[in-house]
Amino acid sequence: MADASWGNCKNCRFFAGNSDEPSDEAVQGCNQSELKKFALVVSGDSGCNAFEAQAGESVPIREEPAPMH
Repeated sequence: MADASWGNCKNCRFFAGNSDEPSDEAVQGCNQSELKKFALVVSGDSGCNAFEAQAGESVPIREEPAPMH
């Protein structure tokens, strides 16, 4: 995938949102080329390691959360 940078979907250029500032609860499709074939529907506070910041945004990249047991 991209560059293994983790981030929330609402700030990712692949989040198919209808708003310039989607909320954590916003639900949209993921348009990342390698993931699009899965027709993923994600919330704004979802995240993955194919994150790429929206154009013109300087969103801090965060570390991937620890897995829950």
